[in-house]
Amino acid sequence: MTRSDAPPRFAVRRATTADAGAIVALIELNVPSGELLPRSADFVQLHADHFLVAEREGRVIGCVHLDEYAPSLAEVRSLAVVPEAQGLGAGAGLVDALERLARVRGYATVFAVSNSGEFFRRLGYEERHIPELDRERSSVSRYKGVHAKDLGPASHRR
Repeated sequence: MTRSDAPPRFAVRRATTADAGAIVALIELNVPSGELLPRSADFVQLHADHFLVAEREGRVIGCVHLDEYAPSLAEVRSLAVVPEAQGLGAGAGLVDALERLARVRGYATVFAVSNSGEFFRRLGYEERHIPELDRERSSVSRYKGVHAKDLGPASHRR
């Protein structure tokens, strides 16, 4: 099989309510380490239009949640990829698609609270203080880095 005949590594699409079980299972893989907070199937179904999934051969292999934090500020949440699909670029693909969605929805800045600083730096995020977070940072998340990326003015939207 030539490279052009190879099946795509993954595709990113908007989540549907039917994806809730797969999304919850992905998130649950990262809850014991403290990297992600748990989400219920009801929460995911209610907010499905704010989730994106990466899919490969009909299976959801990754997810991310765009969560409005303030009118011009959104958070990258619940970013997870199944272990056997890590290294395919699904995490970066999900974040890229989330940034496009954030631009369409009018957010000027997106940020992530994460211990995966190198991952976010490779995607153009910088460590930054987000004053809106000061009151709400939990005892767990205050030890994680905050990484932010400005999406630019509306004139740069795709």
